[in-house]
Amino acid sequence: MTIIYIFLFLDYQTSRTFLIFADILTILLCVLSMALCSRSLFRQLKLVKATRRFFNHELQDHLSYWDTLDLLNLWFVLIVISDGCAVIGSIIKMTIDMNLVEDEYAVCSMFLGTAVLLTWSGLLRYLGHFKKYNILLVTLKASAPSVLRFCVCGSLLYFGYLFCGWIVLGPYHVKFRNLWTVSECMFSLINGDDMFMTFAEMDQKSYAVWVFSKIYLYTFISLFIYVVLSLFIGIISDTYERIKDWGHPPCTKLQRFVHGNNCQRCQTEYRDEEQENELASGSVTD
Repeated sequence: MTIIYIFLFLDYQTSRTFLIFADILTILLCVLSMALCSRSLFRQLKLVKATRRFFNHELQDHLSYWDTLDLLNLWFVLIVISDGCAVIGSIIKMTIDMNLVEDEYAVCSMFLGTAVLLTWSGLLRYLGHFKKYNILLVTLKASAPSVLRFCVCGSLLYFGYLFCGWIVLGPYHVKFRNLWTVSECMFSLINGDDMFMTFAEMDQKSYAVWVFSKIYLYTFISLFIYVVLSLFIGIISDTYERIKDWGHPPCTKLQRFVHGNNCQRCQTEYRDEEQENELASGSVTD
């Protein structure tokens, strides 16, 4: 029996040593990857600065930072964040394996889980080389400016309903007692979840507040489901249809400068934009 315990202990010591060695190797590789990606990002930022200076001085044209994203590889940013999370998680895991700290499993799992998520997400960049597989990335990238502007406008309405519900309905409804639960309840309502219970759990001690809650919930659900979400989906669908018709994502200012005036892709976009402007002006005139 003693011999069995000795073998089990040696096996445990061997496996723990192997895990620590694997953690050290992971940390070294991630640090090397972070250093290389950071160097590339630094050089790309220098190129962005030089390009904006060239457009300002030589072409008298303003080049925004959004236009210079063609010069930046944002996948490197994702890799740096992923490697950073992996390094921190591996260090915490090593300290746990060596019994230096206790009860740090939650923090360790969060860092390692985030690193795994970003690593798998980073594999999408290899699909970007195939035209039939990169439609998701191209659509998201092309629609990002319009989506961000729309989200800013929509968030103002969202926060308005958020604070209004917390102030008025908080004392009368369990789902509106604090801002976190109000936000979770509103997000569920937007997705069509738990609507009946939200209406039914309203306290009827105050008839005025009960009537206000009905108006509040009906207007919020109608506005965000039928208007906001529909417009949000419409923005992305419109971008997808444009890319599908053109066969390529919209040309940026830098791409138009590089391609010149004889670019077939840019001429196709110009024709479509002119036709849309003519239709819009015609409808306004009518």
